[in-house]
Amino acid sequence: MRNFSSTVLATLGLVIGSYSYGQAQTATGSETVWTLQQAVDQGVKSNLQVLQRGLSVEEATVNLKQSRNDLLPSLNASASYGYSFGLFNDPVTYESLNAQNQSSNYSVSGSIPLYSGNRLQNSIKQSRLNQQASVLDVEKVKNDVTLDVVQAYMQILLNQELLKTNQERLNLTKLQVERTEKLFKAGSVPESNLLDLNAQMASDELNIITAQNQIELAELNLIQLLNLKEANTATFAIETPSLPDPDQSVIAFNSQQVFEAALERMPEIKSSLLRIQSAQKQLDITRGNYLPTLSLSGNISSRYSKTNLFPDQDPYSQQIRDNFGQFIGLNLNIPIFNSFRVRNNVQLSKVYLNNARINSEIAQNQLNYTIAQAYTDAIGAQKRFVAAKKQLVAFEQAFKNAEIRLNNGLINNVDFNVARNNLVKAQSDIIQAKYDYTFKLKILEFYQGKTITL
Repeated sequence: MRNFSSTVLATLGLVIGSYSYGQAQTATGSETVWTLQQAVDQGVKSNLQVLQRGLSVEEATVNLKQSRNDLLPSLNASASYGYSFGLFNDPVTYESLNAQNQSSNYSVSGSIPLYSGNRLQNSIKQSRLNQQASVLDVEKVKNDVTLDVVQAYMQILLNQELLKTNQERLNLTKLQVERTEKLFKAGSVPESNLLDLNAQMASDELNIITAQNQIELAELNLIQLLNLKEANTATFAIETPSLPDPDQSVIAFNSQQVFEAALERMPEIKSSLLRIQSAQKQLDITRGNYLPTLSLSGNISSRYSKTNLFPDQDPYSQQIRDNFGQFIGLNLNIPIFNSFRVRNNVQLSKVYLNNARINSEIAQNQLNYTIAQAYTDAIGAQKRFVAAKKQLVAFEQAFKNAEIRLNNGLINNVDFNVARNNLVKAQSDIIQAKYDYTFKLKILEFYQGKTITL
């Protein structure tokens, strides 16, 4: 799994609740509304990284086919024609003559391996393992793309919520400006209070513009992940589901249970184990070079020659029949000394095998760390949400009191902004904790192979 910022990844709580795929809903005008499931399906189907990794599967499949075909016999045919003048050796009579000559040769040869130190059989097994590992690598990329799509989708939702908060904040500031204008006209508050609030309203409007821009950037990112050629932010929209608040119940599993379940289903773990087996087969293939090889070969051939010194030579068809030859034989190759090449290759194969084992351990350790971190973060986020909820209630009351005191001229704008900023931070903290908890919990459920629901 990739490491994402907690602000963005916490939004994964709105993840995939069903596996059905349908066409994106069309809203008013030409705007297309995408659900999360539709976005994930589109990303997995059309993302360029997935398509690129799929080519590796095709390559591994061709290699598997070729390793099987290596067991088949080989058959080749050849033909040649030549013209010579001057001194030459007649290819039919083997006489040295000084004349003009035309000659042609024809042959068909074939061979089939009978024993190769089990190298061909082990090569088939290795190619099959590599092909299976490539398929799992595609699944790993699909998981990564799914998380990227979910991250981008949830980033849009998060930015939309921030925009909503900024809009509510601007509305509140506008009400304060209206009340302060009345109080200023009545002589109850100094003009500086009104000027400060006008400045705050301008700042709130700028924050709204920034939030709107962040939404468009997030939409562009998702459009790119989905590989939508014709889409743009004007015609693209996502569905906005509701996200429940985290409860205070204890998580019903621990990180070790999640890890044990994930070991049996995560494609990167399965792929690493298959690559260990593939490296072992490569070692067996290399050791097979110590053993002799045996093959059966055969050949049929004929030839024709015509010299100007002998105009009464046999015709073409007669020479072809008379010169027709056949051969069949066994070829035995016994390795005796090859500059220690086989021994060194065996040592390299052992290195590759150890490296594959280490890579598998690294994958398992990374998975264990990711799960343990997600579990710890989920518990921490749950506690933060409870604390932030209490804090929000307290700061809301403090803000109301500060607003009343400001309107009565008992505090200045500096003190009022302190209360306002505390409320803003409390709102951000509770949103952060809510999304963070939900995301971590859904990730843990994902590793266990459970269907992720709201």
